[in-house]
Amino acid sequence: MKQIKTISVKCETKDYLDWHNITEFQGGLKIRDEADIEKAKTSILKYGWSFPFFVWVSGKTNYCLDGHARIKVLKALEEEGYLIPELPVVYIQAKNKTEAKQKLLRLNSNFGHFTKESVLEFAEDIDLNFDEIALPDTVIDFTGESESEEEKEKPDIEFNESYSVVVQCINEEECEEVFNKLTSQGYKCKVSTL
Repeated sequence: MKQIKTISVKCETKDYLDWHNITEFQGGLKIRDEADIEKAKTSILKYGWSFPFFVWVSGKTNYCLDGHARIKVLKALEEEGYLIPELPVVYIQAKNKTEAKQKLLRLNSNFGHFTKESVLEFAEDIDLNFDEIALPDTVIDFTGESESEEEKEKPDIEFNESYSVVVQCINEEECEEVFNKLTSQGYKCKVSTL
């Protein structure tokens, strides 16, 4: 008899959803490669489903504010024959798409930073495999090798010149229409409220 493969759910909320009923929302905001998805998959299989989806409901659509990488992992696990139960969700309130995007950006903001010392101090009493985690867009050298003088002199930030066009719209619907039209023509666009 074939054993059914499942993931364990290690968090609780009052609301649960079938993950197929959650729509991705952030588009290309975060860039992920196969290694990122593999790390997330390893984490879920090792530690279970430990964090709920954050979902904003608009009309009848459940938009994912947090959990996009995990949706990709769930697709892969389902293809591998895993049975995925309904998963915990936390509903985030937003009056419209603009506010939901503002909240998504704040959710993904890092109001603080890691240092090599702070991470090592925090993790000193646990067995931590750095190949299994992805610290926020920071490069911390854990090899113990010190930087050369040339590396120390490199600027921390490199600026690439870019050109922008700002289009002022009457309302959110017009903004979405202009955004969709320009992105369909291959332009990289951002929506902001001023």
